Amino acid sequence: MFRGLSWDYKTNNPCYFGKKIIVNNLVKYDKWGYSLSWGWRRDQLADLERMLFLLDGKTIPDNRHDVTIRVMDFIRDNPRQQEFGDDLFTIRLFQKGSGHITFKRMDLVEKMNDIIAKHYPGMLAAK
Repeated sequence: MFRGLSWDYKTNNPCYFGKKIIVNNLVKYDKWGYSLSWGWRRDQLADLERMLFLLDGKTIPDNRHDVTIRVMDFIRDNPRQQEFGDDLFTIRLFQKGSGHITFKRMDLVEKMNDIIAKHYPGMLAAK
């Protein structure tokens, strides 16, 4: 997900994860309301949750109960609502298809950034 973030948004930094990221093509909106897009963006959202669970030392949820299923259940029960939240992040949905993901656990975001720094030396500013 990190390398796929659009540079078109000020909150997306191509060098690290901040408090918030904007993901294009996460949802679709039509006359029935929102629906979660099928495909790679959905997979990336599930991967992001898995990474946060691993960094927190928790067991990764079964894919039948991951964040994508919970978001789909939320949308099904609240087709016009724009904001989903759980313990790890809040996802605000927009009609143009983007999702604004705000992280609730900045300690886990810092751990993700440490991993990025190891894989891409020189990308993150010194602390």
